[in-house]
Amino acid sequence: MQEKNIKPNTKTIKKSNRKKYEDFPLSLALFDALPVLFFSAAVVLIGLNYKNSFFITSLILCTLAGVGKVLWKIIIAATKRDIAWMNRQLRILMPAGFLLIIIGIVTGPTNIHTLKGEIFSLPSGILFGITLLGMVLMSIFAVRLDGTKLRSNWIEQITNAVAQGCFLLGVICLL
Repeated sequence: MQEKNIKPNTKTIKKSNRKKYEDFPLSLALFDALPVLFFSAAVVLIGLNYKNSFFITSLILCTLAGVGKVLWKIIIAATKRDIAWMNRQLRILMPAGFLLIIIGIVTGPTNIHTLKGEIFSLPSGILFGITLLGMVLMSIFAVRLDGTKLRSNWIEQITNAVAQGCFLLGVICLL
């Protein structure tokens, strides 16, 4: 008996392994823009007062990452097509942007002790605490919730909107 070397059809495998996001409504995609707008506005306000090239570059990277993710969800909601790289880019651009934020703070003109005192003052300290809690929850959600489920996405987006809204309000309180 002769054994045949059977190769699986890789297109079929890739398609069957691809996550299904077809249930995403346009309302979720549009709501996803809120945290991006809140975060971008907060970082622009900081950047206007804290002129540092690392910080400005981080603003661009983080905003591009957020806008890319929002556009990805809009495309899924409108066309039912999953353009995977638009989802994955967030995992590259966002950490790079956050790293540049840290470098910008460390190399910037503001004394770290002064900055620490301002961040922990009231009411901004409470608002930044809520932001931090929201980011911790988002990290837990990334591991525990199924990102393809509509309910999970609403939980993530509401948490992110509250966290980024508090971040923006905290920044406004510091101005």
